Amino acid sequence: MLLAQFLLVNTHFVLSLLAALVTFAVAWLYFDAWLNKKDFNEGYKFLGFLLLTVSFVIQATLIEQSLLEHSILESDVINTLRAAFRISGYLILIIGQIVVPLQPLPEYRKKKTKKISSAVSVLPFLGVTAIQLTSFSFPILAILTAFLYLRRATVGLENHLKAISLSFFILAFSELAGLAYLFRNTDNITVANIVAPFGPLWILERILLAASIFILGRWVWSYLLKRFETQLFMIFTTSVLTIFLLTTIFFTFASLSNLRRDILTSLKTDVGVLSYTIESKKAETLSDAQVIAQNTEIVSAVSESDRKKLSDLAVPILLAKKQASLVVVSDTGAVLMRAEEPERAGGSLSDNPLIKRALADKEVTSVVTKEGVIAPIVAVRAAVPVKSGEEVIGVVMVGSDIDNAFVDGVKEATGLDASVYADNIRSATTFVAPDGKSRWIGIKEETEEVKKTVLVDGEIYTGSVKLLNVPYFAAYAPLKNIDNNPVGMLFVGRPEVSILQTASRSIELTFITTAILLIISILPAYFVSKYIVGQIS
Repeated sequence: MLLAQFLLVNTHFVLSLLAALVTFAVAWLYFDAWLNKKDFNEGYKFLGFLLLTVSFVIQATLIEQSLLEHSILESDVINTLRAAFRISGYLILIIGQIVVPLQPLPEYRKKKTKKISSAVSVLPFLGVTAIQLTSFSFPILAILTAFLYLRRATVGLENHLKAISLSFFILAFSELAGLAYLFRNTDNITVANIVAPFGPLWILERILLAASIFILGRWVWSYLLKRFETQLFMIFTTSVLTIFLLTTIFFTFASLSNLRRDILTSLKTDVGVLSYTIESKKAETLSDAQVIAQNTEIVSAVSESDRKKLSDLAVPILLAKKQASLVVVSDTGAVLMRAEEPERAGGSLSDNPLIKRALADKEVTSVVTKEGVIAPIVAVRAAVPVKSGEEVIGVVMVGSDIDNAFVDGVKEATGLDASVYADNIRSATTFVAPDGKSRWIGIKEETEEVKKTVLVDGEIYTGSVKLLNVPYFAAYAPLKNIDNNPVGMLFVGRPEVSILQTASRSIELTFITTAILLIISILPAYFVSKYIVGQIS
């Protein structure tokens, strides 16, 4: 996903500059014709294509606003400049086609084109005066320009202009597809997906632009390469453009790769810090269990197996410590009291690994998982022996759940999305459902590489995953039980699109610099080509 968006951003840049090169070549062709005739009216075509060239250069520097956190230049300013040059270019071309008389057809062709001429000659005047300087004027002006060129090729004698007409027809549809951004605030999901950045209409706009460039480029190159000086000039200009484009793409790709590596390294550190937070929680839980186990009243109640006294003592302690569970067992593992469920008496925990070790006079902590209503629950538990002198007479086990409040605290501190997994099932997460309340829990992580690296090998995984159909850069760390076996995972991540948002300022600056250098390079290319021709002749 990230690579695709990166390629699409650069494709937009390349296509816009190629459009600028082709329209500049047409402008140069008209300028060369104007030098021979010195006809003021012929200057309209040169100026019109030159303004279109500038508009495409400005367009090349535009990056999708969904990717930009902070723009170097105000996007409104760039869009206004692009619109001003684009509309001015179209209008001047339209005026130029109107003021320059048609070359009359021979009599034998007039009858064949009569119907076409009546339709084409009327169309340019349908609404030209009503065109407003809005985005909607782009396709309207492009189609009018196309009809006027078609009129000159059919009603007039300039049949070779059909290629320009076709190019502007396709460009008009490209401009029409470009209006998709006006509908991006829609509540209709289907429409939103179609008009989204890098969506179907966004891609269609660039495909149509490429087709328009190709047709216009073929036409103009067949004329420009008939003069040696022009050949040299265009070779130099094209070479410079190619070098700039390759350098820009390489630089932006290198920047993106470095940023991706830095983000994954940072996420690995973040998930390590999160693991350390779990260790701190284990230490805190163990400390609470130690305090309770050393309480003389608790020791007395355990030695007497006084369940009521234990309940009266333990329930307030549980509430004060803000823990999820507090269980006291006898020296045989029989449950004497559950503070979270005082009415639930009896049962045995003699097979519990933590209870076994605590009865063997060891203080232990571990991450455990248990069944929940919607999703499994991940908890930290600590077991401490209750001793009368040197004799172990029971065990206090305290538990603390790793819940949504825990991961919310992580996100508040780091800005990263976080999740906790019991095995590969999401137990707690910062991902909130569309209702704004419920969480996306109970969902399995099915990425084989993640499961193998984290749950089988017990190592940290960093890389790209898809969560809720959104590509993420992610880091997963194992949660291990008392036997050092992975029983769950910790996750931290950030959407892949964020890397483009982070890199957007650098990419935008590179695009702007490249566009400026390209414009500056035109004059040296012209003078060098002129000098070489002068030396040869």
